[in-house]
Amino acid sequence: MRRKKRNAYKFAHKKHSRLGKVSLALALLSFAAAAGMILYSIQCGGNANVYVGSGGLLALILTAVSFMIGLFSLRGEDYKLYSVLGSITSGLMLAGWAAVYVLGFYI
Repeated sequence: MRRKKRNAYKFAHKKHSRLGKVSLALALLSFAAAAGMILYSIQCGGNANVYVGSGGLLALILTAVSFMIGLFSLRGEDYKLYSVLGSITSGLMLAGWAAVYVLGFYI
C-alpha cells in the first residue's frame, strides 16, 4: 500500500470571478446611495428634491444590472464567493427598492 504524502495539496488554479467582484461592488454602491438618499430625505422632512427621486431610480437600475451580472457570473468555472455575495446583496437591494417604490404609490 502506498503511503500518502503529508502535505499533498492539489490546487485547481482557479481565481475569484471578476464579474462577481463587479456585482458585489455595484450592489454596495447602490446600498450607499440608498442610505445617503434616505438620510437626506429625513433631513429635509420628507420633502426632498426631484433629483433625489431620479437618483433613486438610477440606483434601482444599477441594482438590477448588478443582479444580472451576479447571476451571469455564477455560470463560470471560477470560485463563486463574490458571485453569490453579489447576487444575494443585489437581490435584497432590488427587493428593498421595489418596496420603496410600491409603498410610494400607496402613501
